[in-house]
Amino acid sequence: MERRAAVRFDAKLFLEDVSKVMLIFPDRHEIEASVVDISSQGLRVSITPSCESLSIPQKDETVEIVFSTIQLQLTGKYVFSMNDQDGSILVGFYIYDSDDQSKLREILDRID
Repeated sequence: MERRAAVRFDAKLFLEDVSKVMLIFPDRHEIEASVVDISSQGLRVSITPSCESLSIPQKDETVEIVFSTIQLQLTGKYVFSMNDQDGSILVGFYIYDSDDQSKLREILDRID
């Protein structure tokens, strides 16, 4: 049974291009990720495997999430990661700040 309090929406449903974000890790390392889905409380992204080593943050560590196409920056708490079938890494972030959650709701209000 699904225990989610918030409905997830596929990133492809939005008018603006919210499909790519820049993740800025605590050590200031940056990596581009593809948005898989968004809810009013968080988002899930996919990181393509690359030659560089990727250091996934520790649980509850904060990561800056930047949507450059819509000039939006959020702070998310890392909650999980898992390997996807295509070799990419799925990473989930909880947006804990109420102002940042309001910004996510504004994005959700723009669904096509």
